[in-house]
Amino acid sequence: MVRLLWMDRLRGAAILAVIVMHAELSASGATGEVLGGVHAINGLLAPYRMPMLVGLSGVLLTPGLRKPWRAYLSGKVRNLLWPYLVWVALDTAYAAARAGGIGWDYVARLAYDPRTYLWFLAYLFVFYLVALGLPGWLRIAGGPLLVLAVTPIDPGAEWHKFVWLLGWFLVGDTLGRAVRHRLRPAPVPRGDPLGFIGRHSLVMYVSHLMVIIAATDLAVRLGVRQPTALFLLAMGASLAAGPALVWGRRHPGIDALFRWPSRVTIRDPRQGPPAPRSLQRSEQ
Repeated sequence: MVRLLWMDRLRGAAILAVIVMHAELSASGATGEVLGGVHAINGLLAPYRMPMLVGLSGVLLTPGLRKPWRAYLSGKVRNLLWPYLVWVALDTAYAAARAGGIGWDYVARLAYDPRTYLWFLAYLFVFYLVALGLPGWLRIAGGPLLVLAVTPIDPGAEWHKFVWLLGWFLVGDTLGRAVRHRLRPAPVPRGDPLGFIGRHSLVMYVSHLMVIIAATDLAVRLGVRQPTALFLLAMGASLAAGPALVWGRRHPGIDALFRWPSRVTIRDPRQGPPAPRSLQRSEQ
């Protein structure tokens, strides 16, 4: 199995930054104390986390658009929309159980303005739909224009994040077209934690926050009140649960949490999802 290792590692670093952010927020929320050093690191990483994740998704847009449109759309439904719906349902049920109920307005917003950590999957699905209708020249021009036009605007506006990240998605597509033919995939090495997280970014992303919250709640009930200890416990629980779910995907029932169960495919979890066709061709 060969992969673009630089892409796996960058994606893994971005996912790890997201996990660190949520672990800090959970620990601080439970204790009312600020983790100064971690909070400062999170502040430095904030402008880069999501643009990097979205841009890396855009790098593989052009190879995807070469597929027939039905295959393109079905792939996005199976691998993005389906896990979004599954994990939004789990997250909503968990939030309702913790709070003793949840308003229907929250549920309704999931369809058009999701106020959940899973918003990234919803945005990415829409980005792929938008890109399907854009000619190549407009994707090249549109990315930088959107980023430059939206960046100075108040980020508190509800539409700001969507348009800004759409710009980075298109920038990623342009960069991918410029450099992809110069890059060669390499065999997946052993002992590559960032690459592992990147190869299994979907699993790590959708599962991490519920695990962090559950671990923090349990630790507080057991009497842990020190914010650093809560932060480390939350991080450890998330980084243990993600790989466990990756290995669990060998079972069709677990795999169905992350991909529409149209067919059963058992894969070695160390290898990650199948490589895009453009990379598969380079192996031959």
